[in-house]
This record gives sequence, C-alpha cells and structure tokens, in this order.
Amino acid sequence: MNKSELVSEIQANLGGASKADAENALSAVLASVKTAIKKAGKTVKVSDKGAKPAVAIQLVGFGTFFVTRRNARSGINPITKAPLKIKASKAIKFKPGAGLKDAL
Repeated sequence: MNKSELVSEIQANLGGASKADAENALSAVLASVKTAIKKAGKTVKVSDKGAKPAVAIQLVGFGTFFVTRRNARSGINPITKAPLKIKASKAIKFKPGAGLKDAL
C-alpha cells in the first residue's frame, strides 16, 4: 500500500471526509510519529554500549516504535571487496503488538 492508497483508505473509514481532510489527518499522524521518534532518539547515546532502547510510541494492540543503538562493526565493500569499518549508529525498530500479529 502506498501513500495515496492509504489516504483513500482513511477517507473511506472517515465516512464523508474529503480527500484533503484524509491527507491532512495522515500528515498529522506521520508528523507526530516523526517528532516522537526524534525525541526518543535524543535519549539514546551512540557511544553508550549498555543503552536500553528508548520507546518512542507504544500503541496497545498495534505495536511499539523504539530507537535502539547499533554497535560498530566491520563490513566489506560489495564492489571492491575491501574491508571497512561501520560506525555505531541509532536505528528505528518496530515490534508488532498482539492485535496486529493476530490479524495475520
């Protein structure tokens, strides 16, 4: 499903809402998710090896978005086959809730 299909689905679920209203609703939700993830990301330190994931958004029955730390590691350049070092970084992860798992 792409963004325009999602907007159409939201419009259908809202009943008599216009496409613009559905787009505004989706934009508001996505902006809120982005803000929450950005805020949670500030609490996770890349250099802190013992850092626990920071929960950004927890929606009971749907799932949890959280920010976690990825350790530094070595890799291989796929073109040149030369070894390289990949720096520690932050990653966004999603863990589906029971309600979402049951929907499968």
